[in-house]
Amino acid sequence: MPPFLSFDYYNYIALAIMLPAIVFAYIRGRGAAWTQVPLVALVIASIGPSIFAIAIWLGYTLGIIHPGPAGYRLSTLIRDLPIDFAAANWGFAALYVICRLWPALGAAKPAMWASVAAMSLPNVALFSLAWEMVSNVFDAGQGIGVVLAMVSFPIVNLDVGFGIGPVVAALTAPIPLLGLTAWLAAQCVAWLVRE
Repeated sequence: MPPFLSFDYYNYIALAIMLPAIVFAYIRGRGAAWTQVPLVALVIASIGPSIFAIAIWLGYTLGIIHPGPAGYRLSTLIRDLPIDFAAANWGFAALYVICRLWPALGAAKPAMWASVAAMSLPNVALFSLAWEMVSNVFDAGQGIGVVLAMVSFPIVNLDVGFGIGPVVAALTAPIPLLGLTAWLAAQCVAWLVRE
């Protein structure tokens, strides 16, 4: 298992890098309203499943939805998982910084839309985890770990400690890799259309 999945420390480091970069891009950047879309997508992907879980819990509590035989509870996963989801979706923050600082970089607008759409597809699975966040079943949360590992486990894992290995592993995680591929494809299509 890669070390960034085993300790919360790495999630806090990722957030400590992402937040100043976002603030820097916001202050120094220029751009239209479309440059905010990756940041909105990051917020939705990070806290959306927890908000959905709270809505499910309220539905159970008010009797609108009938819980399973094991019952329901408001677990600490609702509070803890947005940090994990934000760290897994770091590609949105990088896309925001690029689009905000260089909005005229090639075909940045269509490339941004393609990249956001490609990175949002794996996050649909995160919303299905909301039912497990409020479950009272013994060992509830196991599926959350499996799905989170699937969307953040690197395709190329160079476990060599420090150096280029962790960088390559972070870039080949499915969400950023999909975003980078969609960005490059949209830039190539725009370049071919201009020629």
